[in-house]
Amino acid sequence: MSLKAILVVAALSLAALAPRPAQAAHFDFIYYDQYDLTLCLNGCGITLAGNDFGLVVNKGLTDINGPEFFATTFTVTSSEPSILLLPFINNPGFPAVTPIHPNEAVGGGGPLASPLPSLLQPGETYHNTTGYQVIAFEVTRTSGSYAGPVTFNVAMKMGAETASFTLHFDVRVGPHAISFLSAARTSSVSGPTPVAQTTWGRLKSMYR
Repeated sequence: MSLKAILVVAALSLAALAPRPAQAAHFDFIYYDQYDLTLCLNGCGITLAGNDFGLVVNKGLTDINGPEFFATTFTVTSSEPSILLLPFINNPGFPAVTPIHPNEAVGGGGPLASPLPSLLQPGETYHNTTGYQVIAFEVTRTSGSYAGPVTFNVAMKMGAETASFTLHFDVRVGPHAISFLSAARTSSVSGPTPVAQTTWGRLKSMYR
């Protein structure tokens, strides 16, 4: 064998041994898309605890690991400036939330009548984290007494992929309460999030 051929074989062997680049997470998001919301006046808000507003379904070929999942960011625009939505991914510590295996859905569906698990597809499994805050949000009235429809356009970015969806709220004035009315499902696509992102760490710093 010539020296050139030996070098080619050696290069191919080294390439085969080199670690493959990590694949970007591809995921679906099952979420509550319609809500009834009652908030008191200025500064009143609700934070979901124990009942998540969505399920993340791993539609990729490899596991979604903890660092990637818990680094998920959200961008939100509101049709009503006095009503804000702050979604976040939280690590409850127990039970273990990650890794999320291919075709596995993770999140808290809430009550037994929750429509979220009903949107799982054949072959998908459900890791139910009900009772632990994992995929949640805070919704707040910052001022005034607005009552009426509010639409939130949300971009959820995990790794190099983003899932976009819309949440519709019917807002009233009164003692704070929230109801989940219906659910939908969307898929992530590759590409950057166009505007500034909000992380759970940033949210915690805002409310200290």
